[in-house]
Amino acid sequence: MNRRLKLLILVLLLAVLCLSAAIVSFRLASPAATQPEPETQPAAHRSAVTLFEGTNGLWGATNANGRVLIEPTWYYLRIMSDSVLIARRGDGKSAAFGLIRTSGEQLVPFIYHSIVPVAASGSDLWIASFYENDQQRFHLYHADGTRWSDTAWDSCSYENGMLLLETGASRWQGALDGQHIGWTDWHTVYPVGLHTLTVDFDEAELKRLPPAETLSDIGEAAAGYLRYLFITRQHPDKTMLPEESKAEVLVDYRYISCRLVSAKISRIKVLETDGLPSYLVQMQIRYQRPNAESDIGETVDTAMMLTLTRSTSGALTYSSFTDSQMGAVGGV
Repeated sequence: MNRRLKLLILVLLLAVLCLSAAIVSFRLASPAATQPEPETQPAAHRSAVTLFEGTNGLWGATNANGRVLIEPTWYYLRIMSDSVLIARRGDGKSAAFGLIRTSGEQLVPFIYHSIVPVAASGSDLWIASFYENDQQRFHLYHADGTRWSDTAWDSCSYENGMLLLETGASRWQGALDGQHIGWTDWHTVYPVGLHTLTVDFDEAELKRLPPAETLSDIGEAAAGYLRYLFITRQHPDKTMLPEESKAEVLVDYRYISCRLVSAKISRIKVLETDGLPSYLVQMQIRYQRPNAESDIGETVDTAMMLTLTRSTSGALTYSSFTDSQMGAVGGV
């Protein structure tokens, strides 16, 4: 084999090797080329928010692509959800916590001493503590920054899966399960002048009753009606009193000079209707009515039935009322 032929074979071998390397390189590169750019990556494949410490020692937040959502201007940040952060403006003892959106917009005022999650995996409950007249109080929040209820609790504790809340003479206890609280004990007291309307339900009853927020609304509405009957004699405002039910619920004239002694909600029934949700509230009432022959009024024990209906705006309104000792005033 002459020298020229050997050189030709060598060139051909080099060409084959280069071509093979190019093919292998192309195959290795192809999968990466099919991957979307970071901006188009599905949200499930990245963390929506990342916190970072700035050169000034303060904290900010970026999205998954590294774009700055919040400049490092906060002394404290904690991720509450993909759209809500816990923030603190200052670092002194008087500095308070609040909630901001990942856009930097304030969501909840900076009034809290602390905002912490309960020690339960996967739960949607955050406890926010604050001070009012030198007394510690508590609010409950969802991770999206909304409150579980507007109640400010005097005491809030979580132990062995049970949440215990107390304020004044009211007490709620329930088992925390993710985004739901299964209430096992419900004791609430609503003021009616110098007396109270008491609501007491156990776990079995609570399973058949409306959600906690609705129960609270029903209790307050029932107490408001008793205040109208026995305390203020002032008609409920227009939002609570539809025009079509006035004659059925404006009955204070029947209780002139009567004095409330005790009141308790004994039953709440969800009524089946074709329209707006309605609730029948049975109250065991004891009151005294004047006696012309004695300074001590006659004591009356009765069952009062009050019907409440949700209006189109979501508020409860009075629909009808009866008193077993006074006779029917409106249809229930």
